[in-house]
Amino acid sequence: MNVTNFVSAALPVGRQDFGRDRGPLRRTAGLALGLLLCLCAATRPTLAQEPLPKLPERRLLLTSLTLARWNPIGLESQVRAGYLQQLYQRPDSRALRDNFVYAGTFLRFNPASLRAAAVVELQPLSLINLRATAEVLQFFGTFTFVQSRRSASDAWDDATLKANKTGPQGNYAASGVHISFEPLVQAKVGPIALRSRAFLGWFDLALERGDQVFYEATLDTLLPNRAWTLANDADVLTQLPMGEALLTAGVRWSSVRPLYRADHVLANQDPQGMRNGHDRIGLLLAYTLWDRGQAHFNRPTIVFNPAWYVDHRFRDGAAVSRAMPYLMLAFAFTSDFLDVK
Repeated sequence: MNVTNFVSAALPVGRQDFGRDRGPLRRTAGLALGLLLCLCAATRPTLAQEPLPKLPERRLLLTSLTLARWNPIGLESQVRAGYLQQLYQRPDSRALRDNFVYAGTFLRFNPASLRAAAVVELQPLSLINLRATAEVLQFFGTFTFVQSRRSASDAWDDATLKANKTGPQGNYAASGVHISFEPLVQAKVGPIALRSRAFLGWFDLALERGDQVFYEATLDTLLPNRAWTLANDADVLTQLPMGEALLTAGVRWSSVRPLYRADHVLANQDPQGMRNGHDRIGLLLAYTLWDRGQAHFNRPTIVFNPAWYVDHRFRDGAAVSRAMPYLMLAFAFTSDFLDVK
């Protein structure tokens, strides 16, 4: 899964309730149909319902998430800070009321790298969010990063990465840039919410030895340098109030697809035949201790995502048992600095 998406899953920048693949078009079409039905339901008049609470017109926000991950192993902190401005007032419509434009910064740091980004988001209505990010990356040459390869066909399983910390394919420090576009669609009917956040990312790293691909743990694959990688997180969720707390529970399907070109493989290889994409499915659980509106410390949330690989070159039995789960545990919170109660 794209770890950045977990910030939006647990702590959306806006005020919405909720927010990779051998058959991406088929699954996307089914999800789009479901969201279309949800859109029809969400745009019905709300006159007979309880009045909706007013949303703040402006917010100066900080969101923080710290996570630990297994299979692959990872430890990271993420901090986002920025200004949010509501576009227009439509408190009578659930489909239109949660709209905004947002601009800010995004920092990610872990023992292997430091990343700093500028982020812009546009949410014209509650059901659609568009996020663009421009990021500078610096890898320190620690652990198994950066390890680059000449071809996407080369091995990048955990054992190979650990064995090649030094030597001809060993670690080295590297810097670069990453730009991404992440459209989100989401809707809710009754107690059930659907959300799907896609990821289209371009990576340009200063690789050595003439290598053309490099391993990146967040997306857990060999990324094509100076080319695009696709990913998607699709969720079906429900929320259960528990006094002041709130439990969000559901299912998440995550997928990743690197888009290789001819220069990312050897001369006699087909870039379309590289099996480095993967899919996994599992539970998405988020327990929010309280939500008290605009406050200096709000929405403390524990997030847990156990999942199993449906398709993975090295984690579906070849190098790691298919029974070995992907595990992610995180803690997140938000802070407001304008009109704080």
